[in-house]
Amino acid sequence: MMNKELRTPAAALTPAVKEWLPRQLRFAQDVPDALLMDAGWLDGTGRFTATAGCLFGADIGGTKVQSVLTDLNGTLIAEVRSTTPPEGGDAVLDLVTSHLSQMMLQTGAPLLAAGVGLPGTVHPVTGHLDRAPNLRGFDGRNMRALLSDRLGVPTAVENDVNFAALGEVWLGHGTLPAAAFGGLAFVALGTGIGMGLAWGDRILRGALGAAGEVAALPIGGNPFDPATRGCGALESVVSGAALVKDYRASGGTHAGQTLREITKDAQIDPALDAVMERLAQRTALAVLSIDAIVNPAVFAFGGGIGSQPALLARITAALAQALPDGHPMPDCRISQLGNRAGVFGAVRAARLAYADSLTA
Repeated sequence: MMNKELRTPAAALTPAVKEWLPRQLRFAQDVPDALLMDAGWLDGTGRFTATAGCLFGADIGGTKVQSVLTDLNGTLIAEVRSTTPPEGGDAVLDLVTSHLSQMMLQTGAPLLAAGVGLPGTVHPVTGHLDRAPNLRGFDGRNMRALLSDRLGVPTAVENDVNFAALGEVWLGHGTLPAAAFGGLAFVALGTGIGMGLAWGDRILRGALGAAGEVAALPIGGNPFDPATRGCGALESVVSGAALVKDYRASGGTHAGQTLREITKDAQIDPALDAVMERLAQRTALAVLSIDAIVNPAVFAFGGGIGSQPALLARITAALAQALPDGHPMPDCRISQLGNRAGVFGAVRAARLAYADSLTA
């Protein structure tokens, strides 16, 4: 567990400050800035004083753990990436704690809260992690309690793509006027496919935390085939491994072991062209399905495959062909935050968790 002295903020926490600071942390209106400035929380420009405190965000994936430390405004202080320990469980928790300890050496500000994204479904009430096949040792465990205890500060725990959506809303395409009212869908396409939905600081989780599990959409693969039950019909045909298999079956001869390696070359052979076209069409159908139900203002694409501009151009072209007459074109963009969307979403959630802790 981290040193509990890190719980103490450098600025004053008087009763009046505890009443108004949570509203400022949540971007509420009509906050008495003078009171928070006098207490040391805001500088003369109305932004948070950088030394008032810092926030920790981590994105735990099946292959890597990425962590950042920021000030209360989201300005990066430090960043660390490591390979995810294959044994999972406590070894992953030890790595996250090690990341935090390393980065805290680079600031004199106290740690106020943390956010951790995980590749699975986090139950919104119990905090239990389920459906996380790429991360061993955590299924059915209360990750919120586990991580809060380990890090020693209020800790938000969420699905990794949900955090990517939250990060994009906070510091990326969510700053567009339309997204402020119409929400944002973050589509992560790489090892698998996932989606997060966020309206402002509100993540759309669903009753059991499974909203956005687009891997199970009945597109491309056969949802009645037992072979697709483990990952979902859509993911069975758009995952990184499935795309490489499709490429080989289509006569592709590039020696690369992943689609990213294969697509690095400027030359696109006929087999790769066919695979990318099928991928674009299937992804476009997923976008149309979500748009018909939720109709977010922006679809932000990320992930090792989803962040490729050439693929987005194909998806946009497929959408134009498939849209019903008179239906507005979904606004599809490459994520502005790239592979940091998840960790900055975790930081934003940490800031909100600290606000909640002041009013608990």
